[in-house]
Amino acid sequence: MRRGDSPGVRVTKAYPWVLAVLCATGVAYAQPETDDKDAEPAKEPKEKGNGTLHVNVNEAAPASDATDDAMGTISGVVESPELDAPLAQATVTISGKKTQTVTTDDSGKFEVQVDPGDVKIKVDFPGFKSEEKAFNITAGTIAELTFSLTTEQELAETIVVVGSRTPRTNVDSPVPVDVVTSEEIAHSGRTETGRILHTLAASFISTPQTIADGSDHVDPAALRGLGPDQVLVLVNGKRRHKSALLHLNGTFGRGTVGTDLNAIATGSIKRIEILRDGAASQYGSDAIAGVINIVTKDVTDLLDISSETGITASRDGAQLKSSANYGYKIGEKGFLNLTGEFLQRQATDRSGRYTGTIYTDDKAADNDLIAMNGISRDDVSMKIGESSVTSGIGSYNMEVPVGDVAKFYSFGDIGYRRGAANGFYRFPKQLSQNVPQFYPNGFLPTIHPTMEDAAITVGIRRKGTTSVDASITHGRSSFLFNIENSVNASLGTNSPTTFDAGTVRSEETVADLDLQRKIDTKAVEALSLVFGTEMRVENYQIIAGDEASYAQGMSTYVDPATGTQNLSAPGAQVFPGFQPSNAVDRTRDNVGVYGGIESEVTKKISVDVGGRFENYSDFGQSLIGKVAARAQIAGPLSIRGGASTGFRAPSLQQLWFSNVSTQFVDQGMGLVATQVLTSNNKSPVTKAFGIPDLKEERSINASGGFTLKSGTNLSFSADGYFVRLKDRIVLTSQFNALQNQIVSDILSPFTGVTSAQFFANAVDTDTKGIDLVGDYSTALGDGQLAVTTSINFTKTDVIDVHIPKSLRDRFGVTGAEDCIKRTPDQLCTFFFGRLAQNRLEDSVPHQKATIAGRYAISGLAALVRANYYGKVFYKPDDPTNDEEFGAKVLFDVDLGYQFNKNLLVSIGADNLFNTFPDRQVKAANISDGRFIYSRNVSQFGQNGGFYYAKLELTFF
Repeated sequence: MRRGDSPGVRVTKAYPWVLAVLCATGVAYAQPETDDKDAEPAKEPKEKGNGTLHVNVNEAAPASDATDDAMGTISGVVESPELDAPLAQATVTISGKKTQTVTTDDSGKFEVQVDPGDVKIKVDFPGFKSEEKAFNITAGTIAELTFSLTTEQELAETIVVVGSRTPRTNVDSPVPVDVVTSEEIAHSGRTETGRILHTLAASFISTPQTIADGSDHVDPAALRGLGPDQVLVLVNGKRRHKSALLHLNGTFGRGTVGTDLNAIATGSIKRIEILRDGAASQYGSDAIAGVINIVTKDVTDLLDISSETGITASRDGAQLKSSANYGYKIGEKGFLNLTGEFLQRQATDRSGRYTGTIYTDDKAADNDLIAMNGISRDDVSMKIGESSVTSGIGSYNMEVPVGDVAKFYSFGDIGYRRGAANGFYRFPKQLSQNVPQFYPNGFLPTIHPTMEDAAITVGIRRKGTTSVDASITHGRSSFLFNIENSVNASLGTNSPTTFDAGTVRSEETVADLDLQRKIDTKAVEALSLVFGTEMRVENYQIIAGDEASYAQGMSTYVDPATGTQNLSAPGAQVFPGFQPSNAVDRTRDNVGVYGGIESEVTKKISVDVGGRFENYSDFGQSLIGKVAARAQIAGPLSIRGGASTGFRAPSLQQLWFSNVSTQFVDQGMGLVATQVLTSNNKSPVTKAFGIPDLKEERSINASGGFTLKSGTNLSFSADGYFVRLKDRIVLTSQFNALQNQIVSDILSPFTGVTSAQFFANAVDTDTKGIDLVGDYSTALGDGQLAVTTSINFTKTDVIDVHIPKSLRDRFGVTGAEDCIKRTPDQLCTFFFGRLAQNRLEDSVPHQKATIAGRYAISGLAALVRANYYGKVFYKPDDPTNDEEFGAKVLFDVDLGYQFNKNLLVSIGADNLFNTFPDRQVKAANISDGRFIYSRNVSQFGQNGGFYYAKLELTFF
């Protein structure tokens, strides 16, 4: 991870701070003319992206005494036409028979001798677009080059992330911003975007879930330990749509809707920027924990084809991923960049050997029946592990000049995925859930979802004294529940074994207008007024499934314990279909207006102040604000801090989702299949329980820290943060009809349903922590060493569980509203029990760290990375089943060799030593031997080591 500079920078002189500030803020800088007036002007400009590479090769040029006739010479200058100034200390990397790195002097010049042959030159400067070109040089010649770097798209995207609209590199940001480069992505070994960030960013967590219905296929992801719905994802600075899937089962993020990062092709990513601070005043709802901005590629004349394959140490979970990226020029300064990606991932199985009974609860009789039927307990094993997936994604990024000062841009993607994951095994003894004529030995039902994501943005951007950016973005997500190898037991032998259980679908359309006006004044170094408006229209649908997937038939079974005849369980086993009563088609809109002042008071002090007003059609208005400042106090040392208020509107899923699902719940007798009603917020059932209408969450954010940057090879930052969330929306614990007559009476119309849960503004939380990020790079021998480290300490505490008065009145409970401040009673456990609190406080590590070192010499590059995951805790409603899972360190390695300019071959390992989480020890949690590892809390998943090989072909 870098903070403003690329790894592998060789330092030759001290960093010129004055020029850096001028370049970063876009203030015109008049550089005195150089004496190099006799240099021959460049010929035949060759463009890449928005910058220009001018090459002039002097054949048989009279080399100086220092020039070796067996070598070629590359001499050049790096400049910024927008600033009318050279760029000092720009990093120039020359790759040929060997790799050399130099930096430009105060006049932006550089010179280096190289071996004859094909060479590739890349120029980097913080806040500007990198430029790269390949050509052939012969012995005894001098190639004179001019690199003209622009800030246009590159800096605009960086500005979006740091929450500022004025030109400012992320090293100058008053709030913490991390940058994950495409190089780090390529050497992560991970094949999906969310998993890559989990490995590389300590403040971010995203792990695969298991036996969690739809959440097996869309990873809950979080920043700074907050919820998946409290981090906003942007693509090229524009809001990315949320997933249609609501996380409903017992995982981290239960009751939330996040953005499916794995629906974004990794091969299309140029870099990922992570703003670790509340930013709702810039972007509106969802940006409480921070913002993740994914910047897509814009290169041209470069074909990049890669293929990766690997397998786990357990010899399952094989993966094959192929990706291709190519960019075309459109005219002189436009481009079209295209990406296609395919991923096939097999499932993993980490289930233990089942030790319970199959046909009857009498163990001796059961053993006889097992022998009689010629099976073993291995034949009825669950498949607990990561789901399988087949995925195809296509994306594009385009920009075309319109006149001299404006540009039309568009980008988008479309993806299709098909997955497969298992549920609980249904045994023959579970008479209410099986049709023995179909499955005499029971069955393992599976969910095979079809997931579709698509997004498109079109806009126009104009730069000038008043800069304008207008755009429209549309995104959609759908999740179809296909159920296979199952049965609706209530239909008996008339039941199908495969079902369309229904679809959830969401769409979002966003229109943005952003304005920035530079104010010329002598009172401060730089001053800009920013203003903007956003209109967003959201739609959410639930489409009912096949009738057989939810129907209540008349088939019965005889309970052997009581001898009574009962109706068999309705609906498809593993996931009963959405019923017509669940179907919704709801739309809402909101309009937001923001404004602010962004100023550079002096060259060492900057201050930003802003506010935002939002009006939602379905719940009301919100007014929030933010102030942030940065001050350079001693050379490379700066301090920074910010304070803000924020909000998050309840998602349409949280307002309108309803269904009846089968969940295996511990009711003191092991895991028991339970029909659970999730009732939407406007339902008469919800009102009968006394649950009030949802309102927005509100937050108070504060952060402060310091940055240290020495030259271009060392940077370090430390930032503390505090987030208080009021009226946090959660999915309540389950109200059990078997334990309370009031619940039983309300749920009596719902056949077979014994529990209910609702969305409510139930809790207040405090989250506090520290982020430490450092980068160091240096020349070591003939190679380059780059070291990066990222450490996060975070802790969330539930400080208030406030049961609504209407709910307390319904259940006849008097006394304190807050369950934290009094001895919890049954209503507290129903509303927000100990396990629900555990999911917010202790289900993800409180400490997470990564440190990586990469050494490159000639064509060889080696990376070693250590990832530390702190303890996690499982605290169910029954304290006797508490468990603690210890801290772990995982090691990753990646070794690559560049055979020539076109071919790179790598081998590597994620989790080299095949480390697993601690095993569970409590019998109730292990559940008859099935769950070796916890499915409720997770540090890094339970796949173990993954070993891979990667081939990359690059054609210029």
